[in-house]
Amino acid sequence: MAEFILKIPREKLKGAILITGFRGFGMVGYLLTKYAAQALNARKVGFILPETEVPPMLIIEEDGPGFPYEVYYTENPKTVFILNRAMPDREEWTPYTESLASFAYEVGIKLAVLAGGLSREYMPEDDKYGYRWIGNTYFLREGGRLDAPQMEEGLGVMGPLATLYIFLEYYEIPSVIVLPYSMVEEVDYDAVLRGLKVLSQIIGVELKAPALEEAAERQKALLMKLAEMSGSGEESPRKREGGAIYM
Repeated sequence: MAEFILKIPREKLKGAILITGFRGFGMVGYLLTKYAAQALNARKVGFILPETEVPPMLIIEEDGPGFPYEVYYTENPKTVFILNRAMPDREEWTPYTESLASFAYEVGIKLAVLAGGLSREYMPEDDKYGYRWIGNTYFLREGGRLDAPQMEEGLGVMGPLATLYIFLEYYEIPSVIVLPYSMVEEVDYDAVLRGLKVLSQIIGVELKAPALEEAAERQKALLMKLAEMSGSGEESPRKREGGAIYM
């Protein structure tokens, strides 16, 4: 199991909301976690050592050196963020995500919100929400609902987000995956922004991220310019087959 090194008593985390995601499509899971933590002025309270290999990376950020896997916390509202700067190796997906779910159970997390990107190729042409979601047994049992429809039959989730969801179900922790439609191979700031708005509704606090909004606007303008240069503003044909569309 991974080891959680915390600078605050674990008892303080009881009843908190957990927010996390990974570096999947559009970098949505990672960036949504990061911008949400910044919006709530969460402070770094610890880090995580994986069971086997620690990714050899260190990133200097505003609050100092950033480790591959870190824990942030804020009391208003009571929220824990697991910031996954690194993507666990495939053989680490199961032990790492089981450790996250076990930690959530041990400290008494009341709700887990997982974030990831959903390929835009599967977005219905008349969609007005910009995302889909998946709620586990305990989220739905407590009456949890979001505005958009749940993910359609035949689609699915792969990678550590899926194994984390499964372990959270095992530990009977109410959980929901938020999946904004996103570009697959590029960072999608607009998808992250949509996800942030959904997260605001879930936790009941408006999350403001001016830098993210500016990045999303710049990216939109650039994409429109590229579309004009290519002679067409139309997107590529949308796929309709089922399959796994989050990784």
